[in-house]
Amino acid sequence: MAAPMLANWMRDQKLKGPAAKGATTFDRNLEEALDVRRRDHALYTLKKNLWREGTAIDFSSSDALSLGASGLLRKEFNKELECYPNLPPGPSSSRIMDGNYQYLEMVEAEIARYYNSDTALFVSSGYDANVAVFSAIPRPGDAILYDELVHASAHDGIQQSQTTCRVSFRHNDVEAFRDSLESIIHSQPLIKQGKRSVIVAVESVYSMDADFCPLQELIDAASELMPTGNVQFYVDEAHATGIIGPQGRGLVCKLGVQKEVAIRLHTFSKALASAGGILPFRILVRRIETDETKAVILGTETVRSALINFARTIIFTTAPGFPLVAAARSSYKLMATGRTVQVSCPTQTSFVFQFNPYQHD
Repeated sequence: MAAPMLANWMRDQKLKGPAAKGATTFDRNLEEALDVRRRDHALYTLKKNLWREGTAIDFSSSDALSLGASGLLRKEFNKELECYPNLPPGPSSSRIMDGNYQYLEMVEAEIARYYNSDTALFVSSGYDANVAVFSAIPRPGDAILYDELVHASAHDGIQQSQTTCRVSFRHNDVEAFRDSLESIIHSQPLIKQGKRSVIVAVESVYSMDADFCPLQELIDAASELMPTGNVQFYVDEAHATGIIGPQGRGLVCKLGVQKEVAIRLHTFSKALASAGGILPFRILVRRIETDETKAVILGTETVRSALINFARTIIFTTAPGFPLVAAARSSYKLMATGRTVQVSCPTQTSFVFQFNPYQHD
């Protein structure tokens, strides 16, 4: 199995620019750009998934619970489709037009409750979610403080944000986080006064190295340095969903810090073997120093409404279709009833858990 894959990969890395002299300027320029990647043996190609047909253990996909490979999700998905025979496959419109529908809102509410959250917003992909959050939520004058190894989609979203103060800190380094946050506080008067916010972006489990975020330590450091409460956390739980925490609820629920995390992202395309994602929100509590310290409670519907109004990846796209939402609901039914444990691949899940510092908690 490996030999044909290697041979095809080597063939794809051969330079094509020199042989494209007779091609149009349009094609030749593209081939020359692709040759830059070929010289580094870094050209991406679409390959047939040969592991699906053999006996090899799958380490290349994200189907960590084997929900896709086992067929269990497909069976649950078929049941869900049969329960709603009259729903069309696609909504044919954006959610802000007439693409919203009752089933989608019902599933959002169910998943929000699953994560002990007040409300949630379904998104088409984790990439769209990260771009939406960073382009819509940070306001002018806010700051974004992010781990240097956050996902590429987070970097793309940060580049589209309205804030000019964007600071990275050394990966999983709490002291580096403290130093960066202190620098922001001292350089941004409105943040120091509690009139603007710092959005902290981290991942619960990092995809490349499979290491875990010291989330509790970061939250404690932020609370110590900014007791006014205007440091808000955004946690990408893509690689923790289905794997970490009670019934796969993720690291935030594992640590019990739902009230300290403003926004979470749970995607369905990893362990849940589907597509799309969801953003659960919580009630934000901020302290405002007046004659006496008062707590102002901002309903999480504010965050949801901001995304619906300001995030172009939500406004200018068709609402998630019924099959996509039904597949996600099917995955959560399997998780809630403990059936995901029955089919998970022991080798693959043990590989994930060997990096898990919370497995013995």
